[in-house]
Amino acid sequence: MAIMTALSLTTSLTPMMSATADTLVPTPGASTGPAPTTPSTVTVDDDRSVELGSLFSPTDDGVVSAIRFYKGAANVGPHTVTLWSADGRELASGAANPTDESNSGWQTITLPTPVKIAKGSTYIASYLAPRGRYSADLNGRDDAVTVGALTYPVGSGVYAYGNGGNAPSQRYQNANYFVEPVFTPGNPSPATPAPTTTVTPTPSTPAPSALNLPRIPWEGGSAYWKQFSKANAAGWSDPSFFPIVAWYNGISSNREAAYDKSVGINTYIGMDPSTPYSLFRDNGVYWIGGKLNSSFTDASTNWVGNFLDDEVDGRFTPAEGRQYLQNLSDQAVGTGRFRYANFTQMVMSADMNQQDARAYVNNYTDAVSLDMYWYTIPFCSNVPFRQNYILPITQENCRTASSYGTTMKALRQQDATDGKLQAPWQFVELLNGGPGEGPFTANVSADQLKGAVMASVINEARGIVYFNQSLSGPCQGGSLIRQAQTTSGFCGADQVRAASEVNNQIKSLAPVLNTQSYQYSFGSGLDTMLKSYNGDAYVFAMIDGKSSPGSRTFRLPSEFSASSVEVVGENRSIPVSGGVFTDGFANESSYHIYRVKL
Repeated sequence: MAIMTALSLTTSLTPMMSATADTLVPTPGASTGPAPTTPSTVTVDDDRSVELGSLFSPTDDGVVSAIRFYKGAANVGPHTVTLWSADGRELASGAANPTDESNSGWQTITLPTPVKIAKGSTYIASYLAPRGRYSADLNGRDDAVTVGALTYPVGSGVYAYGNGGNAPSQRYQNANYFVEPVFTPGNPSPATPAPTTTVTPTPSTPAPSALNLPRIPWEGGSAYWKQFSKANAAGWSDPSFFPIVAWYNGISSNREAAYDKSVGINTYIGMDPSTPYSLFRDNGVYWIGGKLNSSFTDASTNWVGNFLDDEVDGRFTPAEGRQYLQNLSDQAVGTGRFRYANFTQMVMSADMNQQDARAYVNNYTDAVSLDMYWYTIPFCSNVPFRQNYILPITQENCRTASSYGTTMKALRQQDATDGKLQAPWQFVELLNGGPGEGPFTANVSADQLKGAVMASVINEARGIVYFNQSLSGPCQGGSLIRQAQTTSGFCGADQVRAASEVNNQIKSLAPVLNTQSYQYSFGSGLDTMLKSYNGDAYVFAMIDGKSSPGSRTFRLPSEFSASSVEVVGENRSIPVSGGVFTDGFANESSYHIYRVKL
């Protein structure tokens, strides 16, 4: 949904001068944005909380000391301003004292400490309008603008619905949201972006490089969890954290928790009610669910989320299910914990009324998933095969890793319909999907499991949930991870080992995964994700769901000048010639991660 489906000028105000708020003339030596103007549309008829910003690049090193924005009388606070790096890292933020703001006009909020920024790099200056009613002119950024030492590119106006904490990245008709940095050129020392509170680069670490490419819409990565006090206090907003969840896997000792962490598990859903909170606290792992016993209190930081329920869409009529979830969701308000629910594949099916499907996905949760176990349930082998999804799955490529990627695309498509993004998670089976999905078909192989996880991540999954049971077939169990720990020669050991390998790869790359992806096509027959972090670009790649394994040719973006790419974790590199390199994919679940120096 676009940020402005209907623009209406409800207030027409003349800017007022104020010694504290309406600074229309830059301080000596400072430059802001395009000349201090009054918006044509002072108040937009949109009352949702939204972060509004502007992309800009300095032509010289310097410092940003404040951020200013234009508001009408209906744009009430409290307002906060934030300076971001282009990859969505918060560099600094400041809050206004409401009594210092004027009724309308340009408002300037000073940052606690001036932030050094580097010439040629791209940054975002933004402010939060918690009740909407902001100023915006459509097509106000149709052209690039340079004012003083600052350049604003075409389409520099950006926004993000929500309660702050997320760098704005979405665009609508090149709108100008009238927000600008206060910038002073010149520095006695080389400029580097200020570190966030959770990432502290060493002095030798280069500043993250941004690519001049459009971005994939997202909910904010690690910064998303800042809005939930329990998750934020537990460290979920640290860019080095990525949620990897065991569905129904109990821990009864520190030894068991340590084993699970070696597998890459950091979060649990489904526990014996006698489990003490101390096991979570002492082992740095997390609980999503209800209060298990009296050892759980409102101060239990590692109790990060409320689990609303599982597959409500498959157990109730739509009206009953929606009311049921609404009641559960209301009970979770004010706890400081996020709300999570899992649905069936019906929410991405064209068979369900789309109003109901989208309501299930959007109306009750802060993290959402659905389960569809493509590798191990009968659906893909049905004759006749019936394609009934909002994003097509062909029978030829149904039982492949690419179907898990398509699931994530479909879930994100449903989630985006209300204009507000949440954290999408993906279910993957450790062995099989269980008897509820029909008679036993097969167990997922180790390579298939890893491919399903990576295809989900490539398609913007923000968390992985493992179905930790096998209720059919020759290898059964109610806690597969624990059986792999305690049972010699366990029949599911290969799959748990594969989960450990891909989970720990995700853990090592979490700071990369928690940056916003770029929109770019590397070539035909590929499913890819492009990110940049700490001076490197990362390309996560698999074959797409329409082609067969084999060799693939990658064409790098024109701004890349590397002569080779490193294949992460494979102890090899590939030469680049004319911006092009080639690599092979042995089977449909194969994946490679390439690191390219920028």
